[in-house]
Amino acid sequence: MNKPASRYILFIVFMLLGTVMAWQLKSTLNAKRIAASSALNASVLREEITELKQDIEELRAAIDENIALQNDIIREYIALQNDNQLSREWEIIKLHTGLVGVEGPGITVTLNDAPVREPDMPTSWFIIHDSDIRAILNDLKKAGAQAIAINGERVVPMSEPVCAGPTIIINGNRYPVPFIIEAIGDPDALTEAMNLSSKVAELKHFNIQVDIKKSEKITISKFSGADKLDRYISGLEVVDK
Repeated sequence: MNKPASRYILFIVFMLLGTVMAWQLKSTLNAKRIAASSALNASVLREEITELKQDIEELRAAIDENIALQNDIIREYIALQNDNQLSREWEIIKLHTGLVGVEGPGITVTLNDAPVREPDMPTSWFIIHDSDIRAILNDLKKAGAQAIAINGERVVPMSEPVCAGPTIIINGNRYPVPFIIEAIGDPDALTEAMNLSSKVAELKHFNIQVDIKKSEKITISKFSGADKLDRYISGLEVVDK
């Protein structure tokens, strides 16, 4: 190959190499600019989220204070009326709505994920889901459970066990396995209901651990949101029939 031709080829090669290097440099600078912009936006968003959380906490504190004041007014009103019937009705209301702690005989059902899992089968078959817990709660209620708690959280109409990965969230609080369900009622009737439960049989089929124990005395605390009821009934209005 003659020298002019080789110089021409080298010129083209160096030109292409320079173009490629320039393109890479431009791409790198753009990527850094985007990353810096994203970091700035993320920082601003974090600050806004922090401010919103503070505002929410202040509002919740104000609501809780208002509810506590309302409860004091109710108690004072009942005391002034000096009406035993009214006092009894108020106590019954608190019992039915989970606003007071209770105790009595019943059973404890402890649920835990399967320790051994079959190969080539979905992992989701061997862990406990919120739908499993709801099915067991329904079986207990049908068997006459008068009060129920999950990991110490009183179950009331506003409670909803929400699945969140390997944990559940109930009454706004997160709990991992084991899930301990306590139910106050006739221990024999509740135990029989669990032994006949199709859901319990299904869980055991997949090696999920289900332990049922009778107890002469189970203590269940009041609903953890008892002092924050306004959050749960904010969308309700009283209608006269």
